[in-house]
Amino acid sequence: MEYRRPSLPGRRMRIHSLRVQPIDLLAVDIDFTLVDAERRIPEANARALRGAREAGMHIVLASGRIASSLRLFAEELGLPTPLVACNGAFVLDEAGDVLADHRLGQEVVEVVVRECERRGVHLNVYADDKVHFAQESAMAEMYLRRARRSVPVILPWAALTRLQPNKLIAVGEPRILEDLRLWAEEALPGGSSVVTYSEPEYLEFLCPDCDKGTGLASIAGTLGVPRERTAAIGDYLNDVPMLAWAGHSAAVANAVPEAKAAADVVVGSHEECGVAEYVAMLLKNVGK
Repeated sequence: MEYRRPSLPGRRMRIHSLRVQPIDLLAVDIDFTLVDAERRIPEANARALRGAREAGMHIVLASGRIASSLRLFAEELGLPTPLVACNGAFVLDEAGDVLADHRLGQEVVEVVVRECERRGVHLNVYADDKVHFAQESAMAEMYLRRARRSVPVILPWAALTRLQPNKLIAVGEPRILEDLRLWAEEALPGGSSVVTYSEPEYLEFLCPDCDKGTGLASIAGTLGVPRERTAAIGDYLNDVPMLAWAGHSAAVANAVPEAKAAADVVVGSHEECGVAEYVAMLLKNVGK
């Protein structure tokens, strides 16, 4: 059965009651933020982002997805957007030039791949702007249904250990993933990776020196946008660094408590087009 995240209680605040800097750059998470439950961009959100761009605001798409998947969303929006892919491990400017390309250490890759094989846990290996995994499974099918736009490369488990990925994702039932997370705390060398959830069924193994916040900072620096004139919106644990770094930030109503705590405001859920609501607030606040 497909997971549908329930809305969590949170205080709704109106940004026009706050004093914030004019915003020149807005970073938007994809899943459970920009897109609806069917992983499609609602027209209200698309229209709002196009309007923000016309008003002079740079739009950044920030996700755990690979860059090629994000490009399809950018094309659907019809916008030239910098991309923060793989949770900040792979960052591109509007022209498609690489600003950051962080790779997991080979020891981490080998240990995690072998442990997932031993446990029978499905593992996605994100390398060279492709998603690789070892076998078809129920969890692989679930991931592909959700991702919609990804075509995987199937390789033997041994071949996965030789890749140099930006990140790994174990896909499974939450109970199984929590056991794997506890194993990782003991088995992986300290400082070798960051292990976090991006959805209840996705346990990510990330490079320790990057996240969505560092990705946003890299793009802002390239564009000459000061931190206080940046904004971000998201919903989950992997969005927290981005929400905390941005000059102003919002969490959608369906966000986890940690994301809401990191954000300045809470807007409507992903099903209520919270992105469009936030964009309208930002533009109204600066009189655009």
